[in-house]
Amino acid sequence: MNSALPLLPILLPILFGVLLLLPLARGWRVGLSLLSAALMLLSSLALLRATSGGEILTSALGGWAAPYGIVMVADRLASILSVLASVAALISLLHAAARPDAAREKYGLFAFLQLLFAGVQLSFLTGDLFNLFVAFEVMLVASYALSVLGSTRQQLREGFRYIVMNLTASALLVVTAGLIYGVLGTLNFADLSRRSAELGPNTTVTSLGVLLLIVFAAKSALFPLGFWLPGTYPAVPGAVGAFFAAILTKVGVYALLRITLTVFNQEAQVAQTILLLFGGVTMLTGALGALTQREWRRILSFTVMSSVGYLAYGAGLGQLGLGQLTAEGASLSATLFYLLGSVLVTLALFLVAAGAEQLSGQSDVRRHGFLDRSPGLAAAFMLCALTLAGLPPTAGFIAKFGLIQAGVQGGPLALIATGCALLASLILLYAMLDIWRNFFWGPRSEGRVWPIPRRQALPLWLSVGLVALSAIFAGPLYALCVAAAGQLSEPGVYIRSVLP
Repeated sequence: MNSALPLLPILLPILFGVLLLLPLARGWRVGLSLLSAALMLLSSLALLRATSGGEILTSALGGWAAPYGIVMVADRLASILSVLASVAALISLLHAAARPDAAREKYGLFAFLQLLFAGVQLSFLTGDLFNLFVAFEVMLVASYALSVLGSTRQQLREGFRYIVMNLTASALLVVTAGLIYGVLGTLNFADLSRRSAELGPNTTVTSLGVLLLIVFAAKSALFPLGFWLPGTYPAVPGAVGAFFAAILTKVGVYALLRITLTVFNQEAQVAQTILLLFGGVTMLTGALGALTQREWRRILSFTVMSSVGYLAYGAGLGQLGLGQLTAEGASLSATLFYLLGSVLVTLALFLVAAGAEQLSGQSDVRRHGFLDRSPGLAAAFMLCALTLAGLPPTAGFIAKFGLIQAGVQGGPLALIATGCALLASLILLYAMLDIWRNFFWGPRSEGRVWPIPRRQALPLWLSVGLVALSAIFAGPLYALCVAAAGQLSEPGVYIRSVLP
């Protein structure tokens, strides 16, 4: 179905980003930024409503139909992720507005954030591989700038590592795209899926698909290509780090799902082996890394790695339809529900960390006695910690239960990865309880306490409220993920909707 809706979440932040380059007073910059995020959220919600019945919306730029023109495509999965990105953008901007940072705002903090939002939305809504590369570059140029704004030694050191890794992955992506065009004569996702299906199992196409898996594994921070993540997120301002942690790795995960399930789905066994192997190791690496750290955002950065491992594990299970408890595939449905919950809980935890750092005046978690000083913050952290570890009655438990239930029905590699998932959950629970013991529990430690300003508390409580709502409304949300999984596992529907 042709519609202009898929363009709106992309064009709005671009338009407002240009306006924010003008020399405006801070009040105007904050107001325009929040207006842009609110409009982007409304357009994403309209997109989700339009695709909720199974329709796939397309928007051909310049009137050139696929596969020859640039086409934006919105199905259920892309619309869900567009909404999540818009929610994270709005809450992150509310946090940035509550904590003035004259040095970074002087050099375009709000404009770069809008450019970042546009790149993320384009990544979710593009319909071809080359424009996915363009989306990555738009997103990463903005993230490069945001990662070094302020020019502290830590930022420059970690930013350099982040830039080198992502430039290498982007170079490999554009080379692989050229090779794919040379072999199949197209880069449109739907046309690639159709042509690769006509070829059937093909060694060349499989090899190119594996190259794409490596690229997107680096973008999503799967082990051993995720070494750049734990140092990068703590080095940036709290609002930027919260959006980075919640959304950026999920762009890589989305690309993995789209490529392996929609485009190159002829060699599912190869993709399943790679994803289960990378996913199992990443889950454990992230969880063990969280145990070794003593700073709020460094601990949480490793939990982001672990969550990416769970998503890769679920995507691997979904390759061969393991755990077909429903027609749509229980493993893939649970993976998408975990993806939704992971975005919300990661956003909330990073804002809780910003609040804890504000209270204690430092990033180290080894300060005692903050339970009675800020019981609300302690309750928010405990809710998020239980969700992250996957304990009932949280949404994290529902997602992990679905993944484990599907994993135990798989082969030897799936069973090993399932064991890694269970062990990683226990380690993450211990890491979260260790934060509770060190920061919230025990007698009051010496030192000054800085109360959290009301304006800064607003985005924190909004994000924690969304985590609570994800458990309260788990039924409808899971049903939405089941529908998205069913659509994602039927590439023929995608092909017929995009190609004339």
